[in-house]
Amino acid sequence: MVLRLGLPVLILLVGTAWFAWSSYRRATLAERSVIELTGETKALVQEVRALEKAVAAAEQGLRTLSSHPSVPRDVAVTADLTLADIRRLTERKELDT
Repeated sequence: MVLRLGLPVLILLVGTAWFAWSSYRRATLAERSVIELTGETKALVQEVRALEKAVAAAEQGLRTLSSHPSVPRDVAVTADLTLADIRRLTERKELDT
């Protein structure tokens, strides 16, 4: 009688312990993954900010180039088109795709 009652209880305890350990390992792995992704996200945000600054500087340079009187008209038109392309890319978020 003791063996009959003890075996199911023992199996239940072993199963519960295995489930708890498995859940703990999955939670630990998920936590590490979140920490890693957070670090990568911060690095990407910094890179995006640097690119935004570069685009703003390029935009200012193109604006200056296209308005300078010594620049030939075809170069000024090309600079204006490039500026419009940069605006289109940044405003419509085409860089995300």
